[in-house]
Amino acid sequence: MDIISNCYFHCLNFKNEERKKSMKERFEKLDISCNFYEGCDLEKDDRIKEYKIGSSSCMYGHLDMIYQFYYHSNKKYGFFCEDDILIHKDFKQLLPKVIQDFENLKLDVLLLGYLITFPISQHYQEFQLKNNISTFTENFSFNYHEFNNDIWGTQMYMISRENAKKILDKYYVGYLEKIVTDSSLTPFSADWTITKDGNRALLYPLLVIEDGKNIYDHIGQHNLHYYSYFNNYLEGIHI
Repeated sequence: MDIISNCYFHCLNFKNEERKKSMKERFEKLDISCNFYEGCDLEKDDRIKEYKIGSSSCMYGHLDMIYQFYYHSNKKYGFFCEDDILIHKDFKQLLPKVIQDFENLKLDVLLLGYLITFPISQHYQEFQLKNNISTFTENFSFNYHEFNNDIWGTQMYMISRENAKKILDKYYVGYLEKIVTDSSLTPFSADWTITKDGNRALLYPLLVIEDGKNIYDHIGQHNLHYYSYFNNYLEGIHI
């Protein structure tokens, strides 16, 4: 079995056929088979409708995808993404090296796409290199960095099969009910939990970026998302 066939891809798409069509076309261009999940309805899903916690819909969307990866596939590596992203055109060709580095670094989770508005340097104290691993191609090179808890976004992340089990054991059943009565617990949100637990790293420059099309009423949220796109988009590279 080649290393690519050991990869499981799942995209979260909440009842948006236009985005789903666009993402299907994008993965087809990359020659990658991707599953799609319609997510959880905050008003109808029995697990969350009683609590009306907005982030719980997205969180269970991610957890359900991880559940499918762990319990209904035999793949070794899980890749999970959202439906408003652009992906590096050489993503599939870069994957074997990324996976090799993931194993060498003994990572639990690797962020391939996230929100960042400034260039990351290894000289920044909070973004130290994991080690000296680097990957170079004709058009693109990247490193693996530590990151602080102020890095947000689940545009795309990679987890190990072992970590999938840990995530499900910790968050899938009962955790939402606990936070209702214990505010000291980590919020039931994907980028507070799934992307933060375990031995983690981010890859920079990004292989996946948000597409910059979303509009947010909150100016801070709008700027974070838009400038994450504006400052990281590479013409002719991200598709």
